[in-house]
Amino acid sequence: MEPYNHMLMQTPLFNSLTAEELPHMLNCLNARKKTYAAKEFIIHETDVTEDLGIVLQGQVQIITEDFLGNRSITAKLGPGQLFGQVAASKKAASSPVSVMADTDSEILLLKFHKLVAPCTRACSFHSRVIENMMNVLSDRNLMMNRKLTILSQRTMRDKLLTFLAWQSQDKMSNEFDIPFNRDELADYLCVNRSALSREISNMIYEGLISSERNHFTLHEKALQ
Repeated sequence: MEPYNHMLMQTPLFNSLTAEELPHMLNCLNARKKTYAAKEFIIHETDVTEDLGIVLQGQVQIITEDFLGNRSITAKLGPGQLFGQVAASKKAASSPVSVMADTDSEILLLKFHKLVAPCTRACSFHSRVIENMMNVLSDRNLMMNRKLTILSQRTMRDKLLTFLAWQSQDKMSNEFDIPFNRDELADYLCVNRSALSREISNMIYEGLISSERNHFTLHEKALQ
């Protein structure tokens, strides 16, 4: 685990710990590393699990699927980002989402109940990690609210523009890369892939955006 310690100390969950405290905290949380191949499921929807995960290397997708088999990508997560906190909580009988390795990935698995329960060793830093976890949950709620706002837009164009506007805001630039390819973007927006491609072409023709693969430029005209 040591090669990843510096990266872990930059994550929202452990960023208040010192280099001396982190190994003790990982031991307290029964941390273990596991490798997954691309397209391998880490968690299936309806799985019962006690683990939350941190991406060490690679990328994972958070996926939901309706009763008709339609897939929607909720998020794509990279190194340092967490998943599974809802599934691992005692409030959830099973996981509400699937988590799939998008690329070959290394995942750090932690016991959620050991994170939220009082530490038997009375670690002075355990309470800081619990507070960090509350901030992580708050950020995840914000992400879900964004997704809900995007999906509530009436037209495909409005969904896409809302998504791109937030990407631009996050990157603090009108030129940015998005974390999805076209198929994944269609899944994220819950729209047809071919229809999305046509809409993007129309928006390029109208001078609203420029696009090459997953690189976009949002022009001023699009925000008027």
